[in-house]
Amino acid sequence: MQNTRQKCPRKSCHSASIATVGIMVFFPMLCLGLPSLRSFGLAPLQSGTTSTGTTDSAQQDDPLQQEIASWIRKLGAESYSTRLQAQSELERIGVRALDQLHQASFDPDPQIASQARYLVQSNQFNWAWESDPPRVRRILTLYTAAALHEKTGFINQLNQLENDEGLNALCRLVRYETQGCLAKLAALHVMRGKPNVGQSVTERRELVASLLDGSRSSASRWVLEQTAKPQEFQLDRWLDIINRESNLLQSKSMETSVEILNELRQWVVQQIPRTDANRSPALDLARTIPESFKSMGVQREQQLLEFAQWALTVNLPELVQEQHESLRSALQDPRFGYLLAESWIQQGNADLAQKVAERTSDRISVTSRGEPAIKDKDPKNQLNPQLELLFARNASQAFERSTLAEYLIRRGQFPWAETELRKALKDQEDAAELATIINLTQLSQLLHELERDDEAAASIEKFAKRFENEPLFRTQVSEQSGDSLVSNYYLFQGNDYARKEQPEKARECFLKAIELSQENVDAIIGMYRLPETDEQKDQRKTLQKQITISLRSEIDARERELKRDNPRALATEQRALANQMNTLAWLMTNTEGNLDEALFFSRKACSMENRAAYLDTLAHCYASLKRYREAADQQRRAVALDPFQPSLQKALALFEAKATEQQEIPQ
Repeated sequence: MQNTRQKCPRKSCHSASIATVGIMVFFPMLCLGLPSLRSFGLAPLQSGTTSTGTTDSAQQDDPLQQEIASWIRKLGAESYSTRLQAQSELERIGVRALDQLHQASFDPDPQIASQARYLVQSNQFNWAWESDPPRVRRILTLYTAAALHEKTGFINQLNQLENDEGLNALCRLVRYETQGCLAKLAALHVMRGKPNVGQSVTERRELVASLLDGSRSSASRWVLEQTAKPQEFQLDRWLDIINRESNLLQSKSMETSVEILNELRQWVVQQIPRTDANRSPALDLARTIPESFKSMGVQREQQLLEFAQWALTVNLPELVQEQHESLRSALQDPRFGYLLAESWIQQGNADLAQKVAERTSDRISVTSRGEPAIKDKDPKNQLNPQLELLFARNASQAFERSTLAEYLIRRGQFPWAETELRKALKDQEDAAELATIINLTQLSQLLHELERDDEAAASIEKFAKRFENEPLFRTQVSEQSGDSLVSNYYLFQGNDYARKEQPEKARECFLKAIELSQENVDAIIGMYRLPETDEQKDQRKTLQKQITISLRSEIDARERELKRDNPRALATEQRALANQMNTLAWLMTNTEGNLDEALFFSRKACSMENRAAYLDTLAHCYASLKRYREAADQQRRAVALDPFQPSLQKALALFEAKATEQQEIPQ
């Protein structure tokens, strides 16, 4: 993958999940009063159960439970100092005491019950354990001290850790967290998780079941239900769980939210086996989700957009058409039009899909069947032709098409993205406007990614010729990265000549690309891959050394700046530093650079920013060291962030094949 690792690597945009966004709005309203026993999914004390919430046999088997039960009994002691010591010891034991404290909240002794309730609700327990990895311990320490509405962010951070590193901590939250919405968010993350490389689904489920064994919270029951019968999905049981959650919501319980309920519904729909017989139940359940969006005000349209995207992900395109028909405001958002076109592709009607896409690109509102929607015909509301032309050339329209094209690229709809960009550039291909530079960069990168370097260069040609022939124009656009765009013009020309086996013309173009922008390391890599004379090799090595020294110098300067802890510069400097480290790693791993050092810089870049381009570089670093299994692992992560990018998919297939081949060779 070339050029995306320079100034502007292609971004992978992920919207916050419905649960994350919704809960953060929801939690400031939470009441910190004691929830009911039933709301935690716990049954009242039964005969044969001690007042401290554990059976006699369990206490005999587990020394820690015996100790917890003993301290809970001392919460009702006559001596104040004994009660204080018991409270202190239970806080020291931490979240592992919560199961029994929940039960003790309903102890017949009012003193024990009162103190147990206080401890359950006090949030004084430290969630970080000594056995946790450092990153997990840091997140959990922040989680412990965070305000209630901030905690969802830390749960999501645990879920984002590589290799299921946060699984134990998530299960801990599922089991012990007293705020039902937080516990259920953690449960949904655990339920959605996938096994590590080399770990089977059964092994992961057994691990999760062991971490939650004995827990009786509602969130734990969700996860344990999933792990109980992995070979058979019990839809009826899950529908009962959804009904119970819906009843909690209707009763205004603080143990759930609209967002949690919808996330649960989505998860269940995704688990339903995809057979003709099961399609109807899946559709029926999914149709209940948009009903909750009606009360969301300004957020409604975004929620419906995310719902439509999800419906396509789970291969239920009918839902997109139903929502498009019912939501009149969707007719004003071209993203809905393109999602509608995608839905017809999924249903095998490519002609109708293309008709919808074409009308959407012309900003003609359509019905779900692709016919023009009824529009206001009042002549007073019609622009005259001259004003319409000015409107079409308005910079805001060009930026809007650029943003939409990026959205389509992320969804793998490359022809539609190309159409949007070419319409944005119509009669503006050589304008000295930022919008032109952005759209030309995006269009040329798209064509390059599709291995159409000749067309990529042609798309920039008018701009490049004006840049070379008009000094004033060059001055104007250089401040807006116009020189980098022209550098790419020569890079793409060089790539095309190299593909046509014209090495001298290719080298000439690569040299011009480097002259315009030393950050264009793909031009150096292009030269490295050409046949070279000794003189040409020396010239290329000299340039490569200069670029490497320059990158190292910039990396050192930015690292020094970061050590000053300047809050204003921190985020910007870190992004720039990650980009430069990634660029240097890419250069070294694709030439004769130090491969171990390339791996070092690449890993640091990935630790600072989780980008598909950076993970792709890391995968190539491992591949250069012939560590193909690790290369494949990192490339899978890159593809997960940007699933439709052809170069990422191609590299993944190569690394997986190499890893398999390496495994089959006797050591």
